[in-house]
Amino acid sequence: MTRRRASSDPPARARPQSCQRAPLFVDFDEIGWSGWIISPRGYNAYHCRGSCPFPLGVGLRATNHATVRSIMHTLRIPGSEVGAPCCVPDRLQSISLLYFDDEENVVLKQYDDMVALSCGCH
Repeated sequence: MTRRRASSDPPARARPQSCQRAPLFVDFDEIGWSGWIISPRGYNAYHCRGSCPFPLGVGLRATNHATVRSIMHTLRIPGSEVGAPCCVPDRLQSISLLYFDDEENVVLKQYDDMVALSCGCH
């Protein structure tokens, strides 16, 4: 029988997750929009969650502004109360909605920026 050496790494759930995209299903009935939206009944909008830890790695798709902000936040420069960069959508996609307009006409319209395709630190 071999003994495993105890890891000094904290358990995965104790470590903050870095910035990433996560599912977020929007049910139009739940938000009170089912009275005017015919189709779809809902959609996966996705959302961004997680931290933007210093130093910002390539996988976090950080802007130059976020990199400078991260440095200033880490150094805690007096007089500059700069927070850490935020994990936000950096690419968005449209969806098409079939709905009733104010005159009860059926309309098919594309709505921009409704689905988070990817996330980054900004």
